[in-house]
Amino acid sequence: MEFRIHKAEFLKGLRLAQNIADRKSTMPMLANVLLRVSGKGQLLVAATDLNVSVSAELTCQGHKEGGLTVGAKALFDIAANLPGDEISIKRADNHWAEISAGKVDYRLVGMPDRDFPKIPDHREVQLASIPAETLRDMIDKTLFSVSSDETRFHLNGVFFESDGKKARMVSTDGHRLSRVDRPLPGGPSLTAGVILPKKGVVEIKRALDAVDGNCEVAVKTPYFFLRAGEVTLAVKLIDAQFPPYEAVIPKSNDKVLEVGRSLLQDALKRAQLMSSETRGVRFSLGEDVLKVASDNPDLGEVKEELEAKYDGAPITIGVNPKYMLELLGQVQSDTVRIELAAELDPVLVRPSSDPEHIGVIMPMRI
Repeated sequence: MEFRIHKAEFLKGLRLAQNIADRKSTMPMLANVLLRVSGKGQLLVAATDLNVSVSAELTCQGHKEGGLTVGAKALFDIAANLPGDEISIKRADNHWAEISAGKVDYRLVGMPDRDFPKIPDHREVQLASIPAETLRDMIDKTLFSVSSDETRFHLNGVFFESDGKKARMVSTDGHRLSRVDRPLPGGPSLTAGVILPKKGVVEIKRALDAVDGNCEVAVKTPYFFLRAGEVTLAVKLIDAQFPPYEAVIPKSNDKVLEVGRSLLQDALKRAQLMSSETRGVRFSLGEDVLKVASDNPDLGEVKEELEAKYDGAPITIGVNPKYMLELLGQVQSDTVRIELAAELDPVLVRPSSDPEHIGVIMPMRI
């Protein structure tokens, strides 16, 4: 195997590969990236941790067909730091890789490509073209509230539903929930929702960040496929039942507060300085006013009054400021609606200008 390739083109394929390759695995091959030249001027770059796989079909000048695998992180670091605009790679004896650019030559330990795991083939599924920005927006609004508790694997991902016209993403960690609906005409038509694991969603977002216009998606159990430019991701779905999330979303919260998003964000950041994981921040609602306060016996206390629209009965609740700030960070609306029922009932938050995006936060005892 021997080929030459533009440095920028090569890094495009390696960037995702070095994130996905699993350096902690007991299988050394999973820390490697596959390089395979086939046909005229086609280079396949691929990596997998057996749950998330990436492949990129890049244009190169191929002199000899063949393949090998080398350490993904090492190859990315070498390629990123080589001089000039072109890189040459050649397979030498014992599957070593000879990498050169300008007057710089590297030799990198490799392994035979025949031992590399099979990558799911996107050509076996029917891909649907959708706006990349819509999918990226939905991921932004749900990724932050995925559970990190690995014992609750059914919550370790984002739940995705799509009927070919509209799509929904939901995530929850048991303390908060995020849900967003978006029009997605031409998207995949699923008979049931699927759970995309957190690592896969993170890599999907990385791939989408490099795309303008449309991307292509498909779901064929047990994989979710994304094609973005030359890069294809295959994400193995979580085989579990997502909880009945609709039961958690309050339907009759009759106390409605409207407040400026940035005003509330700034107040929460100030109050967070005096809060603790067990005490949180207090919201006290009165007529057209929101009082934000927190105290810590070891530090002190803070109180602040915000102008707001509210004409319900007075109520005081405790909230986790981190959860509220992460939710507000994904709100584009200038104002937010906070809907309440009682002190220990779930709090419903929605952007005033985007009713299809909601967040639910469980209150803290105060």
